[in-house]
Amino acid sequence: MLLNIYIKNFSLIEQITIDFQEGLNILTGETGTGKTIIIDALEIALGGRAHNEQIRSGTEKALVEATFDPARHKSLEQLLSKQGIELSEEDCLVLSRELTRSGKNICRVNGQVVPLAFYKIIGKNMADLQVQHEQNSLLNQQKHRELLDHFGGTRLLDLLYHVKSSYQSWSEARARMEKLQSDAGDRTRRADTLRYQIEEIQQVKPTPGEDEELDREKNVLVNSEKISLLAGEAYSHLYDGNGGQPSAIDLLAQAVENLRALVAYDSSANNLLIALESSLYQAEDAARDLAVYRDTVEYSPQRLEVVDDRLNQIKILKKKYGDGITMILQFLDNAVIELQNLQNLDEELASSGRELDVAAATYYQAAKALSSARSAAGRLLEERVASELASLEMGRVVLSLAFTSIEEPSPGGLEQIEFLISPNLGEPLKPLAKIASGGELSRIMLALKTLLAQADDKPVLVFDEVDAGIGGRALQAVAEKLSQLGEQHQVICVTHSPQVAAHARAHHRIIKEFDGVRTVTRIELLDREQRVEELARMLGGKDVTDITRMHASQMLKSSIKI
Repeated sequence: MLLNIYIKNFSLIEQITIDFQEGLNILTGETGTGKTIIIDALEIALGGRAHNEQIRSGTEKALVEATFDPARHKSLEQLLSKQGIELSEEDCLVLSRELTRSGKNICRVNGQVVPLAFYKIIGKNMADLQVQHEQNSLLNQQKHRELLDHFGGTRLLDLLYHVKSSYQSWSEARARMEKLQSDAGDRTRRADTLRYQIEEIQQVKPTPGEDEELDREKNVLVNSEKISLLAGEAYSHLYDGNGGQPSAIDLLAQAVENLRALVAYDSSANNLLIALESSLYQAEDAARDLAVYRDTVEYSPQRLEVVDDRLNQIKILKKKYGDGITMILQFLDNAVIELQNLQNLDEELASSGRELDVAAATYYQAAKALSSARSAAGRLLEERVASELASLEMGRVVLSLAFTSIEEPSPGGLEQIEFLISPNLGEPLKPLAKIASGGELSRIMLALKTLLAQADDKPVLVFDEVDAGIGGRALQAVAEKLSQLGEQHQVICVTHSPQVAAHARAHHRIIKEFDGVRTVTRIELLDREQRVEELARMLGGKDVTDITRMHASQMLKSSIKI
């Protein structure tokens, strides 16, 4: 239950604390005193939309704080533990929300700052508000399916969760399929490009290091005449001699003969002989190799053309596919792999199609189960609403649920639901939004809230002028219904009706007054005498007489349960 609400610098309220009791709590006061401000503050404390204009003028921030006894809420502890929040030592739950001029909202649960989204979840689990603007949800057909689903309770909401989950899977599978189909043209063009690139590289067939070897060969071919000349001169100096001068080999041979003779006199020079003999042999080998090299070097225009063509082919590949042959070959490998993947498009499309079929079958299975459960819940809701409306002096009113099939999958299932009403026996059913009066809407909403409260087990129900537009026996029925609700739930209700107020377990009066500086709102819990006076005021307006007091006292005696 809601133990109390603390409000500071909110609208006309400077600072008040309201303590609530079990059962039916009533808020009354003259028009404009700020009764609705209390409900607005409670709505914000539960996570509702806030506006800067609600901050009291002359102040920079407002604070609303609601303290609950969560004993009846079994799943609350699990919700809190996910955020690392523990209940207080008094087992209280404190929801605190601070509004600032900058638009920043600070939300706290038991003193710990939490995201607004989580804060709203906790708030929705603690209380159900039926404020004046919410009554319009009955006029919004999109809300009717939501009302039925909540009436269906945990089982129906679980089925709805599975439908939403399977719809998400189906939607993702369809998106993948559509992307594959839309990409088919792009893939074909890409495959054609890859085939051309692969064929171009494979026709050239470059090998690692080939360009370097071709550059070396080209250099030789271009300079073949100079190379041949230099090789010939080197050979002559080494082997033939030049201008009647002995060759290098002849001189080395003569030096070897001299050392051989020397060794005969001094054996210690033998190492020099061996080294010189080795040089002679190496010179002779070099001369032979040089002769072969000289004879093989020749200028070949045909070969130079072949080499140039080959280098140009590789140069073209380098411009397109990489700075070196290694990079070109890596590009080729990657292109082959990509082409193979693109050529698997048909298989991919088939696989995606099978995946989509499975997702669709799963969705329709879940959606049909939800439709069946909704149909059963709808029949039960019609019966329960009929019973509730009868107790609210609307026994001749028929409320029916119309199911309209949806062909395409949707996250909410395969049907739309609309409330239809026949306000009098024999009249055809028509959309609720078109023919229901304000008083009828109020009582239908009260009936639905009563049933939904039983389904959701919400500990706190809040009504803002649910008796608006109602009078006579219907008003008395509404008063009794609120009193009955108060036996199972804590009910907080703003009312202008003395019939409703007379049933209160706790009666609070809202007062607006001028303190000499500015207008302020305050609240007081009424004792029995004060309640008689307040009921008399509500009955007689400004002219409170002994007769209205007597009437008020009698209403209190016949209505109050202490």
